[in-house]
Amino acid sequence: MPCISWVRRSSSRICSRRLLFLVTLSALVLAACSSPSVPPAPTAPPGIQLTARSLFGPTSTPTPLPTSTPTPLPTSTPTRLPTSTPTPLPTSTPLPPTQSGTVVVGSVVKKESLSPAKIDRVVGALFPAQTYPPSQYPVDVYRIEFQTRDREGREIIVQAVLRVPKVESETEFPLFVYGSGTTGVANECATLKEYLNRRAWGNYRAHLSAFATQGYITAIANWQGFDDPDQTHPYFVAELEGYVMLDLTRAIYDFFSDPPSEDILARPADAVFLGGYSQGGHGAFAGDAMAPRYAPELNIVGVVGHAVAPDVEGLMLDSPLYAPYIVYAYRDYYGAQVVDPHDFFQEQWMATFDQDVMKCIDHALGYYPNTHEAQYTPHFSDALQNDQLALAFPEFKAMLDLNYAGRQVNASTPAIILHGDADPIVRLRTVEPFVARLCEETKRVTYRVYPGVNHFTIRQASHFDTLAWMQGILSGETPASDCGRLINP
Repeated sequence: MPCISWVRRSSSRICSRRLLFLVTLSALVLAACSSPSVPPAPTAPPGIQLTARSLFGPTSTPTPLPTSTPTPLPTSTPTRLPTSTPTPLPTSTPLPPTQSGTVVVGSVVKKESLSPAKIDRVVGALFPAQTYPPSQYPVDVYRIEFQTRDREGREIIVQAVLRVPKVESETEFPLFVYGSGTTGVANECATLKEYLNRRAWGNYRAHLSAFATQGYITAIANWQGFDDPDQTHPYFVAELEGYVMLDLTRAIYDFFSDPPSEDILARPADAVFLGGYSQGGHGAFAGDAMAPRYAPELNIVGVVGHAVAPDVEGLMLDSPLYAPYIVYAYRDYYGAQVVDPHDFFQEQWMATFDQDVMKCIDHALGYYPNTHEAQYTPHFSDALQNDQLALAFPEFKAMLDLNYAGRQVNASTPAIILHGDADPIVRLRTVEPFVARLCEETKRVTYRVYPGVNHFTIRQASHFDTLAWMQGILSGETPASDCGRLINP
């Protein structure tokens, strides 16, 4: 029997263990005497914390934070992580050199040419009468592929569409680089598949044609993940959205450095507007904040937010139907050890969770309920509604905070935020703290609220105001600021 065998061999084992202990102790003493000095800890670029995942750069192998050093959160974050529970976040690393922002050779394809009369018909499918001015320029449409970087700094290829005013002589036009709202996370939900597949996600063909015909070179890209059949879209990851926005802007200049056709006589001016709708507004502000470090050569003159969704936590609070996309994407991006869908959703959604979340937004809107009671577990719902995520779900809360669009602010560029007071997706209670945050950082913000307008009609209702604000900046005017009444009502 094992116990008897151990007794018979106990004396020999004791001798062996003593000998092993003496050998080990000698090795430790020798190692202590000859151990090399520890190199100094690396320093981070200004504004980046090495103990937390940077919003503005790819990461290296995740390194757990020491248990004695709680992770500090930015001062703008309403709720701090509990000091007793540090959150293990990956450290930031310098970006490797890449060819980001260049057009892939041989990728340019002309898709269509639109006359002013046809543009009026296209735009009329999205905009009610009297909400847009008559078309001015014909527009040529090009599909391109360009290079950007993924979370590790590796080059990846993303598709985009450019809309270019057609002119008879060389003429400069400002750029309007736009981010799309939520379409889904599966490959079939890629933004640029909307028109081809006759889906109803935002009608970006009409929306951006309405700006191009007024004298803007417009561009919109697929978000990362949509062009890779082996991946899904990392939804609401600010750093990746920012890369796409800024590298797409660079790619426009690269496109015009060697136009694919001699009849392309439009030229990009040294003036860039970043803009976006809902999730795309989140990406536009991420790109704006990243620009001084990642793309300092770009002259960003303004940021436009249509029904912007700045706060991922706020979106989960306001609209639970978007939460499956968020949880799925964050589980994939940050790891299942940090994000487990069972913690957030009722058991009835779990059996087919991974399949259901592949639905594009037009199908998800009719599938997922938009109430806490029907979606969330009571524990998560209670923590979310009572601002207790930092205590109940500290690691997940850290992920949400890292992707807050107000985490870092570029005060040098003005912004206009246009929102409907009847928006059921992103409520004013989520938008106005973000606007106040921008103002606190001395960003000049024009804030317009439209009575009775909802999430899906704000771009139409605010079109004239958007054009007027952009034209004012191009004319040298200082845009109006509503920060005074927002900070000191």
